[in-house]
Amino acid sequence: MKKNFAKYLVYMLTILPIAGVGGGLLTSCANQDPFITAGPDDTPRFLAPSSIEGNVQTSVSQTREEVFNMEVVVTPAKYTTIEWIADGHVLETGTIFSKQLEAGNYDLLIKATTQAGKEAYRIVKLSVSALAEDPSFNNKEKNRWLNPGQPLTIVGKNLAGVRSLIFTPVVEDEKNLANEPVEVSCVDSEDGKSVAVTLPEDMTEGSYRVSAVDGEAVRYGLGLVTVSNERYVDPDVEQKFLWEGSQAINWGDSNVRLTAEQLADVPVGTTLYINYTVPEAEYHAMRITTDRWDYEIVPQFDITSETPNPFAFEYTAEIQQKIQEEGAMLIVGFGYEIQGVYYEAASPNAETVLWEEDPIVINWGDSNLHLTADQLASVQPGATIRVYFESIEAEYHAMRITSNPWDYDYVTQFDIIEGTPNPYEFTFTAEHQQMAQEKEGMLVVGFGYKLLKVSFVN
Repeated sequence: MKKNFAKYLVYMLTILPIAGVGGGLLTSCANQDPFITAGPDDTPRFLAPSSIEGNVQTSVSQTREEVFNMEVVVTPAKYTTIEWIADGHVLETGTIFSKQLEAGNYDLLIKATTQAGKEAYRIVKLSVSALAEDPSFNNKEKNRWLNPGQPLTIVGKNLAGVRSLIFTPVVEDEKNLANEPVEVSCVDSEDGKSVAVTLPEDMTEGSYRVSAVDGEAVRYGLGLVTVSNERYVDPDVEQKFLWEGSQAINWGDSNVRLTAEQLADVPVGTTLYINYTVPEAEYHAMRITTDRWDYEIVPQFDITSETPNPFAFEYTAEIQQKIQEEGAMLIVGFGYEIQGVYYEAASPNAETVLWEEDPIVINWGDSNLHLTADQLASVQPGATIRVYFESIEAEYHAMRITSNPWDYDYVTQFDIIEGTPNPYEFTFTAEHQQMAQEKEGMLVVGFGYKLLKVSFVN
């Protein structure tokens, strides 16, 4: 009996690995597809790369010359479709993405969808920087707020030679945006610092990604703009109304009269704005004059679809003198109604931008921001300086604000961590002001972050 039991035991130990029990089972499973156990009804999961495996979003920075490459691994692999989406448009399908993108900031959405309709997402915040010689637009929000149907001047740099702008709609929240890009011709300035353009009057409102096209049909990314029929309202600018109401203009019978006293606080050089509407009438004309109608502040002109609204003109020293001599300014004409006359002034505690151009990936002496003494001249002791930034994927993250040369620190080097305030703020002291003059301004340096804007509040 003992011999038979021993034979039986040896037999069992021999066949168990083959049958997939014990070590044989573990070895067999380890060599199989590790995702085979997931079925069509399971929720998709991202397993690789490590940068997105457990993170809702990750940041990547590169230049427009580089190709962005990424491959994802998901489960259940056999039942899942991958889409790579930017600005609401599907750029690629499949587990591999490999494309060269125009300069600009993108939220690249990686969408995994199973046959059962279950979804999972990851976002790559992709910053594609322009080359130093590429055309670019100033990043100020006001410069990127465009009204259709009106002549516009968009400022930037390296714009000489730009012949047209292509506006590709950003599809957001299922807004009814046009699917096709809109190409509009433009005229570049001689110094290359601006382009003049008029968008189609019926252009759909919304966000657009803009590309510049030069004479050789080469495209350059200019980032995002907003197309809106609403006038841009600067949060740091206050509208000071001199007159508000609803007045139909009919020459001497009905006009708007602003006295010298009402205009007393308007600084010379200020732009005055007139809000108006144009009802049906035999004709439409505007004229701005003085009380005796013997001085033309703005000579009479026809109001057409091309006339800016609000209509704007400069309040010069000569105009101020004439109004003081004659007692008032008259807005006259025929065939329109005035709703308001105002000018703009800085709001209390308004934020003044010192620098806001293409984002800079900060990398110590190789890539930083130099604010000159002249740029800092308007910053008064006691002002708050604000540094806007975005952390990127890097070995470490540190910020230092120093002089040029690097022998005086406005802000000693510190680590950027999850709780670091953004914008980072510090007080500009009298000592800082002196050092800025003596040491050629101020440098924002460090590593592992992208600089977006520097401003101050006096």
